[in-house]
Amino acid sequence: MNTEVAAISIGETDFYIWKILYKWIVFMKAISLIDEKTLGLITHQHYPLLPDDSVEIDIVLSGICGTDLAVLAGREEGLPGIIRGHEAVGVVVNVGNAVTGLQPGMRVVIDPNEYCGRCAACRSAHTHLCTGGQHGGLDIAGVNKHGMFAERFITRMPFVYPLPDAMSWETAVLIEPVACILNNIDQAEIQAGERVLVLGSGPMSLVAQLLLRAMGVKTLATDLNPNRIQFGRSLGLDVLHADELGTRLQQTRVDAVIDTVGNQLDVAMSTVRRGGRVVLFGFDGNYTYPLPVKHVLVNAIRLIGAGEYNQHFPRALQMASMIPALGELVTHRYTLDEYAEAFDHLLNDPCSNIIKCVFTPNEKYL
Repeated sequence: MNTEVAAISIGETDFYIWKILYKWIVFMKAISLIDEKTLGLITHQHYPLLPDDSVEIDIVLSGICGTDLAVLAGREEGLPGIIRGHEAVGVVVNVGNAVTGLQPGMRVVIDPNEYCGRCAACRSAHTHLCTGGQHGGLDIAGVNKHGMFAERFITRMPFVYPLPDAMSWETAVLIEPVACILNNIDQAEIQAGERVLVLGSGPMSLVAQLLLRAMGVKTLATDLNPNRIQFGRSLGLDVLHADELGTRLQQTRVDAVIDTVGNQLDVAMSTVRRGGRVVLFGFDGNYTYPLPVKHVLVNAIRLIGAGEYNQHFPRALQMASMIPALGELVTHRYTLDEYAEAFDHLLNDPCSNIIKCVFTPNEKYL
């Protein structure tokens, strides 16, 4: 036995191990939730020691979602210490030994909803109701585990999808929102030829309108921001100011209403037809609504709470490739260093001309 080595204390051993591993640590920029309502730019220690089933990805675009804004505005709870961001595309830089179908250099989109595949819900094909995650549900990147407002990200192979060569980064970064919308459309059983009112014309609403139009559904949408109204109209969508809705509908009702704002149930209930559907989509944890139980029962109105999407990513990828106008929704780009400016515009300017805002952690790929 080498007595010199054997005499090293535990503390010294830890030091030498750390010294050996240090050269493998990657220090990267990321945007983390510092406290319940505050974001901050941090330097995150990224350890690229890949499990066999995992994929390491340089993030190219990462979209700001309404749920990120809801957390900062106090309408939703956030988990402090977590790197935010759950809508992202990137380039594969490394793969684990057991990974197939993916290789370095491939352009990919990431599914942030990591189900376990082992619990009763997953085994019954209800992966959106997974109970096997670290917090008793889905492990969602950017929500309850580190996400993609970062330069680099690691996830398991089943949650990484190659992108078609012809698809732009801007269209691809909206695949996760498309999956969300598809789930709600499926749950509400919206069919071609029906008329759907979409309350709000933010990014998710515009995705919904484009998707529904491609499916042969007639849409009407509202908003208060004149820039959003004009942008929707520039895409050939029927968008009007919320104050004009009563005049437009008059005595007619719609087959379904999708509330993308999260606090518009009074409008939804007054505009949906008998036997129609009201889809609860937008997030506002502070909003309450006195449910008119008799009205809902007598008029056979279905209230739809669809939850997270369930195996919708492959279809979302296919649908996105058929709607190139999706990419036009990405109107503003910011570096990670410019995060404060981006969120300030989105949270504090009610007439902002921003539609979809994305971060560009690795501009070398653009």
